[in-house]
Amino acid sequence: MPSDLLPSLDLVLEEVRSERRMQLTHLEALDTKAGIILGFAGALVALLTDRTEMPLLIGRFLAVAGGLAALASFWPRRFATTDLRALRDKYLASDSQFTKRNLVDASVAGSIQTRKLLIRKSLLVKVAMSCLAAAVVSVSVDFT
Repeated sequence: MPSDLLPSLDLVLEEVRSERRMQLTHLEALDTKAGIILGFAGALVALLTDRTEMPLLIGRFLAVAGGLAALASFWPRRFATTDLRALRDKYLASDSQFTKRNLVDASVAGSIQTRKLLIRKSLLVKVAMSCLAAAVVSVSVDFT
């Protein structure tokens, strides 16, 4: 396949790679946030274990819910990667433009899959943050 038929292939490939790098950075940031939320929720629950006042019980319940949502965001999921062995076996002797186009197509498909993962993980982190914020409000109501 002549390269003049796909003049923007290198540009598209670079953009796809850039998007995948940004997605990985976003995934790592969400994991960090979820870890902080999980730790804070655990500390809040531990501090409130022997308290039975209603606002504190509600706060403890909300902290547990937030911790569980944060934990759910860590749940292992399939992450799209390139099967390097198959790439080597199938494309080593192929035209470079053909191989590059197939890599772009596979990377775009993986990016779409990762986007769905990011949306789900972001939603869980938002739920966890909201529960934890509500828990803090509930706990502080008792002390004012």
